[in-house]
Amino acid sequence: MSDGPWTLSLDIGTSSTRVLLWDTRGREVEGVKAQIQYRMQTTPDGGMEMPAPELLAHVGECLDAALSQVGDRAQAIRAVGISTFWHALLGLDAQSEAVTPIYNWADNRSAEVARRLRADLDSTAIHRRTGCVLHPSYYPAKLVWLRETQPDLFARVTRWVSPSEYLFSRLFGSAACRVSISMASGTGLFNQQTCRWDTETLAAIGIAEELLSPIVDLSERAQGLQGEFATRWPALKEIPFFPAIGDGACGNIGSGCVSPERFAINLGTSGAIRAVWDQSVPLAKAGAEYPASAPDGFWRYRVDIHRPVIGAAFSDGGHVYAWMSRTLQLPAPEALEAELAKREPGAHGLSFLPFLAGERSLGWNPDARAALLGLTIDTAPIEIVQAAMEAVALRFGLAAAQLRALFPQSKEIIASGGALGHSPVWSQMFADALGQPLTLAAEPEASSRGAALLAMEAAGIIQATGEAEARLGKTFHPIPAHAAPYAEMLALQQDYYARFIGVHPDRGKSE
Repeated sequence: MSDGPWTLSLDIGTSSTRVLLWDTRGREVEGVKAQIQYRMQTTPDGGMEMPAPELLAHVGECLDAALSQVGDRAQAIRAVGISTFWHALLGLDAQSEAVTPIYNWADNRSAEVARRLRADLDSTAIHRRTGCVLHPSYYPAKLVWLRETQPDLFARVTRWVSPSEYLFSRLFGSAACRVSISMASGTGLFNQQTCRWDTETLAAIGIAEELLSPIVDLSERAQGLQGEFATRWPALKEIPFFPAIGDGACGNIGSGCVSPERFAINLGTSGAIRAVWDQSVPLAKAGAEYPASAPDGFWRYRVDIHRPVIGAAFSDGGHVYAWMSRTLQLPAPEALEAELAKREPGAHGLSFLPFLAGERSLGWNPDARAALLGLTIDTAPIEIVQAAMEAVALRFGLAAAQLRALFPQSKEIIASGGALGHSPVWSQMFADALGQPLTLAAEPEASSRGAALLAMEAAGIIQATGEAEARLGKTFHPIPAHAAPYAEMLALQQDYYARFIGVHPDRGKSE
């Protein structure tokens, strides 16, 4: 174990919370790793939620375990960095007590409201200003839905917050209930250019700005744990906790994708492809400019005031494979991987639309559903699995092509997440669908690492996150002979998408 200084990372996800310790090179400190797993509650009408005190308890248990592992050496901790999931929403009362559950981004109960808002408001202008489409993943639809369906509950709320704001209010008192630029940027209520709440969108949905937290940048630390937490974690009592950063942004930083020359792909339960840039660094090409807004189908959030992030997010990633594993009679993972490796791309003649959990990028249709086409009496389970894995890769390939048009300086794609790390076959599928090399990140905890590096940077422990070079793993190169079958599969998938998915019920036409 190194001597420090160290930075503690708190990585709060939708299925687990992790705490790790990092040195100034961005390397994990051995012997310190705590993780608490949990599941959010689902409801028959499309809800996904969790009681806020339950999440706080999980965070506390994880910190207990990690600090126990650190022991007396906790005196070398200098900062705490936090990564957490974007878009989640809950309501607090005047005493900063949670009066609603945490509504996750995957909660789809506001889909009808989202459709109505898209029809009634200037959705293009809202996307241009906020970087977010009108979709049930974001705050506008959720807030209007809650006001309409649970008016008494809605009236009890004095502030709408993300889970990180709730956490800070419990640890440091109500004055610490502030939202980072990063977390605010993923709400759908934030103006990407002014870095303030978007007054036009707030007015359009009838939400007062006073119901939202003050926005702060990454440098605005909180110190001085209060009450039981000061007693529980004395080693952290006066250690600065830096504002939470969205997990996707942390993933880019942690995997070394700190400029548009490197795109980051993450494939876990869901998936995303993202590009980060620093607005204070001019482009090398004279007259060239960074994109002022997100193109259609993409979102735009922020790491902090200087670093925007543009990308595409997919609700269906590794859990497509998990669903197939539960549903079909498949061999053991090792045998399945070996069998898939022998198969030619597209030889199954199937086309899969991977929308088991609905659609975010690129069409943002909350009514999208998965479909499998081309089945015959001879279709085997392994063919269905192969078609599904290829289909997910094709959606990423489609997004990557559009992102490359936006950032022609792109040279590499770095991938993280267990879904690709555990399947060389799927990694090769991605390289073929992307049409360019795919390098696996060798940093197993990219989001945690990114949160730690950003905290070190904000605390002045390091000059810049890029000085701690990320480790890289194997590179998969596209196989030239696979280009034609992947192009054919993409064309067929896009044709089926236009026929079955790309029609919005509220508009009656493809978008």
